[in-house]
Amino acid sequence: MMRILPSLMALTLLAACGTANDDPSATTAAQNNQAAAAFVPPKTLPPTPVAGQAHAVPLTAYIGHYPRDAVDGVSFFDRTEVATALVAAVGDADLRHMMTGNTGVSVPIFAYRDRIGAHGCTPHDCAARNWTFLITPDGGSGTGCYHDAATMGDTSRWYDNDKPAVRPGDCPQV
Repeated sequence: MMRILPSLMALTLLAACGTANDDPSATTAAQNNQAAAAFVPPKTLPPTPVAGQAHAVPLTAYIGHYPRDAVDGVSFFDRTEVATALVAAVGDADLRHMMTGNTGVSVPIFAYRDRIGAHGCTPHDCAARNWTFLITPDGGSGTGCYHDAATMGDTSRWYDNDKPAVRPGDCPQV
């Protein structure tokens, strides 16, 4: 009996070592979930040009080309001023991805009033779901348009400085 008592005491002391209560930096799953739920991702920042890498070709050179076509080695939406204007105009990242992605149908870039336009739509359903990005020829400002007939009827949502506004009609196209 005398031999068992010291062994039990040693086991009791060892069992108490290393518990979560001893470590103030230990977190629980609930604390981790709270931290994750409170996370707010940062706002997307516009791209900035690399010093000495200014585009020599004007944006008007893209008229007649598809948005994914390279003009002087750079596609339309990869131009710094186009990407910057798109991020500034359209705050919705999913819509920006739709406009610049390769899942939709696109038409050649066109002149529209005093702007340059890139238009796209959902395959086999262009009249019902389409979008357009318009930019000034100097690349200083852009405007986005999104039309979904199922949810918007005969109106479209226009984006300017990340402020959506509803206007009548479809998005402009060629």
